[in-house]
Amino acid sequence: MKLAEAYGGHGIRVEKPDELDDAIKEMISVDKPVIFDCMVDKHANCFPMIPSGAAHNNMLLGDEADSSDIENAISDEGKILV
Repeated sequence: MKLAEAYGGHGIRVEKPDELDDAIKEMISVDKPVIFDCMVDKHANCFPMIPSGAAHNNMLLGDEADSSDIENAISDEGKILV
């Protein structure tokens, strides 16, 4: 958060699930760059995820996405982001 503020941005940190909704509203309402630090349990699987040291095109999508049909698992709009 302090690094974001040092560069003229706004830092938000969320440590508990019940804080998330208010933090997202705050993030949307701020009129400058935001670094959003969302703490999750180290055993939680947050998808999509990029394994440590892997490239962005090695993104894991979770069990819902069939790995044999990866091209259709990501929408055209999503492909722009990766």
